[in-house]
Amino acid sequence: MNEVLSPREKEVLGLISRGYKRDEIATNLQISKLTYDGYRKNIRMKLGIKNQADWMKVLYLFSTKS
Repeated sequence: MNEVLSPREKEVLGLISRGYKRDEIATNLQISKLTYDGYRKNIRMKLGIKNQADWMKVLYLFSTKS
């Protein structure tokens, strides 16, 4: 999983897995909310996330590896 994502996408995924919200992540990383949306979309596409259950699985796996 980690090899597919860029370092910034991994950073965004890490914050999502810790429960940060969209606004908090954008502020923390000093990016716009639209840029955050783009990262989230890229993560979904690269990892084949299609629904909420897929997100939960990815977030669980990511949080246990980091």
